[in-house]
Amino acid sequence: MLLLLVGQARGQNLPQDSLVGEPPVRHKVGLYVTDLHSFDLLRGTFGASFWVWSVGSSSAYVLRTMEFANADQAAVRLDSTIPRGDVTWSQRKITGTFREHWNVQNFPFDRNALEIHLEEGIDEESRFAYDADVANSGYNPHGVIEGWRVRRMRVDVGAARYATSFGDPAANGPESRFSQLRAVLDLERSNYTGFLKLTAALYAGFLMCAIGCLVPITATTFAPRITLLVASLFALVVNMRTASIALGSEHGATLIDKLHIVGLAYVVAITAVTVLVRIRTEHGGSGDVGPLLRLDHRYCLAAACLFIVLHAVLILHAAFEG
Repeated sequence: MLLLLVGQARGQNLPQDSLVGEPPVRHKVGLYVTDLHSFDLLRGTFGASFWVWSVGSSSAYVLRTMEFANADQAAVRLDSTIPRGDVTWSQRKITGTFREHWNVQNFPFDRNALEIHLEEGIDEESRFAYDADVANSGYNPHGVIEGWRVRRMRVDVGAARYATSFGDPAANGPESRFSQLRAVLDLERSNYTGFLKLTAALYAGFLMCAIGCLVPITATTFAPRITLLVASLFALVVNMRTASIALGSEHGATLIDKLHIVGLAYVVAITAVTVLVRIRTEHGGSGDVGPLLRLDHRYCLAAACLFIVLHAVLILHAAFEG
């Protein structure tokens, strides 16, 4: 495992009660997030600054042998150790970039759980373990990036399991367990401006097609109407591609993708009706084309209503599921 700072094996520094057969040495560990920043949906990362502390007999050493298991990078900004009676209190200010699998399937109603994993890097759980300082752990409500809010934060301890002893000759078996503290911030969006930006072209294209359907199909209006439909189709395809890149969701169908697919189906349906009515008008000669024009209006109206209903259903489903 990669350590933030690598020190000596703690087996040379722990008190004698950490011998084999004795209960593990325990230190109280907590974390307070001061700032969340640099959300990167494409790379799957987020930035965070926080204080981490340890209270116990070897608190400074605990922080030196602590690693951030899901960090791409982490840097120590401040470091202090203060005696507190029979124990010491050590703390560090950390700024880093952490990996996160952003779930944007229900954007803009998406929720994500940002996790920071603090893990012991030298002694196994049988020799050393964390106790979570739940009472003092938390986050700064004013340190969240604009457009998001933290619903709650959870801090708990567990064990990181590895199917290897990392080559330790004194290991009791082929596996190893290291104490781990996990801080989870449940995040949700508080601003829907991004949704409006990504769907503006979709709804503009729909309105243009709906207005074009009000014009009767004749020899002079057929070409402009087809041109409008083709332009709308091209705009929707480009906008759908742009939205997928912006959300980093090229390999999955998000709410935005589903809304665009409905829009594309609407444009294709209107184009098919337009061509069909034009062909039947030409074959009908100079006869009464009134029924055909009424049929065009009915089909276009039905397609527009279906577009609106499907969009409402998809958005409401995402809002309740998110």
